Amino acid sequence: MATAARLRLEQLLQSKKLDGTLLRPWLAPAGKVIPTGIAGLDDALAGGWPAGEISELVGHRSSGRTGTVIRTIAAATVRGDLVGLIDAFDRFDPAGAAAAGVDLDRVLWVRGPACTVEQASPALLDRALHQAIRAFDLIIRAGGFALALLDLADAPPGAIRALPAATWLRLARGLEGRDAVALLVGETPMGRSARGATIRIESSRRWAGRSPQSRRFTGFEVRAAISQAARPALSSPIWRLDAHER
Repeated sequence: MATAARLRLEQLLQSKKLDGTLLRPWLAPAGKVIPTGIAGLDDALAGGWPAGEISELVGHRSSGRTGTVIRTIAAATVRGDLVGLIDAFDRFDPAGAAAAGVDLDRVLWVRGPACTVEQASPALLDRALHQAIRAFDLIIRAGGFALALLDLADAPPGAIRALPAATWLRLARGLEGRDAVALLVGETPMGRSARGATIRIESSRRWAGRSPQSRRFTGFEVRAAISQAARPALSSPIWRLDAHER
């Protein structure tokens, strides 16, 4: 959102017919995008995830984070694209993904150790985190993948904050000039690149039935808040996920 000082400056330049000097990156020609698989979110992002950039999908457990990721992967594989999924702590459910429309033959699934944050040692968590980032970097640089995802959803926030800033700069540099989307998935923002998008999501549960006896859980209503340096957020899209999505 523009500040009052910025608005006054723009008005002054317009009055002097110098408004052509204003930098409005959101009015620049749009580059390639990869659809998210969710119509309302694609509209808010001007088509989908921006290619050649690192974007983020962040939210807590049961926020609709996993269901949203699966929708994006399914949309990519239906188009015939290849997807690289780095699953840092072995949380991906291939059977559920296939039922949601993902073509698993078009997904490279790199699995980390099957562990929980509560039970694993700090050394194991640190090793899993660094191995996942390294694999993500290799997939980005290998080329051929329209979508690369790094799922760090269960990584301790402190371990993420402890990573050097150069980690994300190196990944962004490897993505430069490529028609691929790199997507970070976690609980808090990590390392969006300059023109990437950060999508923060939260959800509320949906129920059906008018009486306590017939009341049943039917899914989630998900709301997104979008931060994108290249253009202002125009809306807060809302979509629904079924009960088996989360």
